[in-house]
Amino acid sequence: MDTFFYILGIMAACCTTFSFLPQALRVWRTREVEQLSLGTLSLMMVGVFLWLIYGFFRDDMIIIGANGVAIFFVGYIWSVKIRDVKTQEKEDDHHNEAIM
Repeated sequence: MDTFFYILGIMAACCTTFSFLPQALRVWRTREVEQLSLGTLSLMMVGVFLWLIYGFFRDDMIIIGANGVAIFFVGYIWSVKIRDVKTQEKEDDHHNEAIM
């Protein structure tokens, strides 16, 4: 029965870890992140980071591996979104200065 739960854990880790891969690939190809929520991405980053720490304390390679990969995907999307938000703020500032 332990083998069943071990395999179940690996399958669950693969599903949740790679769920952000299609989004990361789309962001990489298009650089479009306007429709993505910064709040959701930030919360996901914190959650994945906390799971990673938890995995280290538990010495659980499935948790460490899954969240190590997930933090890469989510971190990439999050960093592109942050860059987009900053660019948008600069454009808004320039637009507001031109109006005044």
